[in-house]
Amino acid sequence: MTRVLVLHGYSAENAGDGLLVRETLELIRDAFGEADVTLLASRPETFADLGVRALPTVPTKRGWDRETRAELKAIDGYDIVVAVGGGYLRAGTAVETLKTALVHGPQLRAAARTSAPTVYLPQSIGPARFGTRGWVQRTLRRLDLVMVRDDRTVAEVGGPTVRRTPDLATAAVIGGRQPGADVDATPVLSIRAVHGKINPDIYALADRIGPYDGYVQSTTGGNDDRPAAATLSPRRMVERAELMTPGGTPRVVVAVRLHAALMALAAGHYVVHLAYERKGFGAFGDLGIDPWVHTVNSFDVDAVAAQTHALLTDPSTRADYDSRIAAAASRIADARENIVTELRRLAGHAR
Repeated sequence: MTRVLVLHGYSAENAGDGLLVRETLELIRDAFGEADVTLLASRPETFADLGVRALPTVPTKRGWDRETRAELKAIDGYDIVVAVGGGYLRAGTAVETLKTALVHGPQLRAAARTSAPTVYLPQSIGPARFGTRGWVQRTLRRLDLVMVRDDRTVAEVGGPTVRRTPDLATAAVIGGRQPGADVDATPVLSIRAVHGKINPDIYALADRIGPYDGYVQSTTGGNDDRPAAATLSPRRMVERAELMTPGGTPRVVVAVRLHAALMALAAGHYVVHLAYERKGFGAFGDLGIDPWVHTVNSFDVDAVAAQTHALLTDPSTRADYDSRIAAAASRIADARENIVTELRRLAGHAR
């Protein structure tokens, strides 16, 4: 049985990060069948239902968990080391840099020194400020394969081991959509604070598209969206099971979190994404729907309101949206299959 160490998990209470962990485990199953998986995660208890051994990565006053340290010391005993996709290697602010150093730095250092093959699934890496870029670049070069999900990461930290690959969550988007389908007449607005602030234009947009329903994507730690959502005045709050379960009436969703956007797309909805990081532009570009992604801190309220209205009322706009995703489907499916092939190759299980 293949032994796999999975690094950089976060929390299933953040739906996007939970999705990335599940997609990672699905790739491992596709590559190796039944595998012996150990997951390192910030909140390992939230992954108790996944049937894997999960250990904590957030240090306490006494330092790192003893079992976690032991696994990193014994990392050479694994057949392959796989890092969850995401955007956790960031040093844009002092707080981000500290979190990366304390939580993710030890995992990345262990991956860089191991003799086991190492694969980092699609990442957004950076910004790398405060003198960290050189260390990041040198460390990434010691990994076998680093997949990145946006062009800006390629430009900033690209090297011989870096390869541009779509976000893992885009694979879930490409099936089951109904071109030109009727939609619910009420849009959904899902927001979060970015670096502790909400762009006032969000409220101007809310007034323009209202009445609207609200949705909360994440409720964990520093990623709790409920305080931001409480500053809005939605008709009602939509539960995750209602919005994110495929098969319901399509909605038009304006979402700030990328994985709220991608999960809504996978459920058959039409999304305008107000991106706060580079990953949003990469994912929507890979899906062919980049006209519907904007920068959350400097977007044109009139343009976003007009796009929302068009998706709500114009079947031809929705048909164009769906045709763009359909055109991207084969590229994204091929990219996912290539990941499976690389995992097998690096672990010595090529078929």
